[in-house]
Amino acid sequence: MSLRSGWAVLVALVWAPAVLSAAPAHVTFVVETPAATPAGAAIWISGDVPQLGGWDGAGLRLAALGGRRFGATLEVEAGTALAFKVTRGSWETVEKDARGGEIANREWVAAADDTVRVTVAAWRDQSESRTPRVPTRTGDIRSHPAFPSRFVRARDVLVFLPPGYDTDSTARYPVLYFHDGNNVFDAATSFLGIEWGVDETAGQLLRDGRVRPFIAVAVANTPDRVAEYTPAADRARGGGRAADYARFLVQELKPFIDAHYRAAPGPGTTGAVGSSLGGIVSLYLGLEHPEVFGLVGCLSPAARWAERDIVRRTAAGHGVHGRIWVDIGSLEGRDAEAREQALGDARALRDALLARGYREGVNLHYEEVAGAVHDERAWAARIDRVLVFLLGSPVTGTGAH
Repeated sequence: MSLRSGWAVLVALVWAPAVLSAAPAHVTFVVETPAATPAGAAIWISGDVPQLGGWDGAGLRLAALGGRRFGATLEVEAGTALAFKVTRGSWETVEKDARGGEIANREWVAAADDTVRVTVAAWRDQSESRTPRVPTRTGDIRSHPAFPSRFVRARDVLVFLPPGYDTDSTARYPVLYFHDGNNVFDAATSFLGIEWGVDETAGQLLRDGRVRPFIAVAVANTPDRVAEYTPAADRARGGGRAADYARFLVQELKPFIDAHYRAAPGPGTTGAVGSSLGGIVSLYLGLEHPEVFGLVGCLSPAARWAERDIVRRTAAGHGVHGRIWVDIGSLEGRDAEAREQALGDARALRDALLARGYREGVNLHYEEVAGAVHDERAWAARIDRVLVFLLGSPVTGTGAH
């Protein structure tokens, strides 16, 4: 090697990290609020990255700029896709359209330093067309508010019991644990008033004899949702505390459910079900704790998280355990490129499961749902098929099927 070529290699090695590291982007939000905004109100941007609160209703507080304008600047990694809404600190005060109707999440890709200008038409708590959310729970649902934990924040837990539970004191039942439990049974507590309807769907499936009677445990999310549902931290969005959430479920909540309800405790009768990041943590639980969770419902997995961390984890593991449902909607994403990426991520996850030894139609169901988007209404529309796949016939042990 010549002196000149050696010097070129040395320069390349020294400068490579700087070239590869992503530059920050500064996004300045400027929000124009409606005239009816209460004097002295705090205005917030609430969204899907930790700096925006992880959809906790608050997030980034804006400063008064004069008149009805508020603003603040957020620093994120260039290329970060943001989804957000404006609130006055809670979802009860989220922005609405001029008629008081729901609006879609606002979206922005932070490609470089830029300013996002938003005009809020109305607030939810001031909308004339707003009607109180009516509770929609059906059947026998028991409540355990503010369930405590040593590992994660306390949260509400709801338990759906099948018809006839109190009349047969000897029967034991499979148990499915649902993440984002706020959305599972009740429109009054769900995100944007849209629930999965697991209680109504379960009731119909049981009447039709399409599933075995089972217990459904809805585990509410918290402001730490992003962190709790992700096994690894994403460079742009943080996260990575799924192990703590797993400890809460395995060491605290499941023992409580097994002690207070007639649960069939084996992995062939215990499952985890969720969507988006909830789908990721469901699969993580099944792969990391096969001795506990033998049934997995992984709807619309956010498999892109942390550069496909869940795909790598799946491919690196060994053995086939229980039964897994994976699906993705054909219209998940804000544009054609994002939709194709979501489909590619889901297919990569399916391929990792197949390489591991799972067999479609036997212990793996993979589906690309035509016309389905990424929201609660889409997941509610197919939860019946998820339940039939997981509970329609007995699953025993944790070995291969």
